[in-house]
Amino acid sequence: MTENEKIYQKLREQYTDAEIADFAMIPEELSEKEEAQARADFAKLRMKRREEMSKKDKLLSSLLSIKYQIKSYISSEGFHVEKSFGNFLKKYIKVIGRKQKELAEEIDVHPSRLNRILNGKEKIGKSIAYRLENHSGDLIPALFWWKLMQKEVEEEIRYDEKERMLEKKHVKNIAYEA
Repeated sequence: MTENEKIYQKLREQYTDAEIADFAMIPEELSEKEEAQARADFAKLRMKRREEMSKKDKLLSSLLSIKYQIKSYISSEGFHVEKSFGNFLKKYIKVIGRKQKELAEEIDVHPSRLNRILNGKEKIGKSIAYRLENHSGDLIPALFWWKLMQKEVEEEIRYDEKERMLEKKHVKNIAYEA
């Protein structure tokens, strides 16, 4: 008797078949060959469905993917360079099928400023976060863009000893010394 059959027998002691069917999903036990075939069939079905999607649906799907990647990242611990604000914005530009210059025009930012933002040379302010939210059709909230940038700022504050020492020179009196 398989493990699933044992579980089913235990459940039958307390519930009817109809009750079990209503709340339980018992997985099919497949051989390795059957499982590989099932995965291949599922992948084929997904590709077919993706091909049948309209251009608008594909865009929505891709934008939601970026949104949830950002959401997951901003709720995680630590900073990862590959998930920087600039990299997410580059991904956004690619998904919407624009060039940097086109996006700059569409959100009313000078192209060189957008380039500096994309390359981590300049931080965004609230206005850019609001513009990106609006540009995405409100799919990616301004707060997500803002928090994404703040992860980078937090990392800089943690490790930028050079800037810390430069700013220390501006302090004329220390309120408390240990």
